[in-house]
Amino acid sequence: MQAPEAVRNYLCLLGWSPKDNREKIDIDEVVKLFELEKINRRNAAFDLDKCFWLNGQYVAQMSLDRFIELARPFLERAKIDISNNKYLPEVLAIVKEKIKLFKDVPEWTSYFFTENYEFDSEAVQKVFDKSEAVSRLKALHEEFAKVDKWDFQTLESALKSLAQKLGCKTGDLVHPARVAVSGRSVGPSLYHMLEVMGKERVLKRFDRMMAQLGAK
Repeated sequence: MQAPEAVRNYLCLLGWSPKDNREKIDIDEVVKLFELEKINRRNAAFDLDKCFWLNGQYVAQMSLDRFIELARPFLERAKIDISNNKYLPEVLAIVKEKIKLFKDVPEWTSYFFTENYEFDSEAVQKVFDKSEAVSRLKALHEEFAKVDKWDFQTLESALKSLAQKLGCKTGDLVHPARVAVSGRSVGPSLYHMLEVMGKERVLKRFDRMMAQLGAK
């Protein structure tokens, strides 16, 4: 599903335009500028890719409240527990910029709401194929366990300091942490994701990942 306002915007541009090369235009302005005489005589061509692109523009610029309103039915349909009215906006706020179509919201967010999330086998193999990856995740667990102020700035600082201490790249800690807490290699900003998930949940997910890999 796309945002209704994006589809309406696109339909308005089939056979008509405001003559200034704009693609995104509010309906109030369409009403104000529209003149029947300026409709093109050629048959309109429906370009689905362009419609998707326009939808992405609307999603990027819409308010969080509107985004939540449109995303909620897809989460409910996927049987994701979104009963926590404080947690839901926090999750959707950090994935919003990644969403192009609302049908993709469950895929981008499901692991936030359950501990029974799946692991991408390719991501696990790629990240933890390095012998140091598990020990680095363990060291990060120990570092995060000492963090009192659980926010993205503190977490980022702690991770980067640990990377420097271990003599490794930041990514050598970021990638194992991401796979451990989400089961996948892509997602929103890691530090914001960790902040939203909370300390207890993150550390438990680190433990689960290490247990899966046979780490003590």
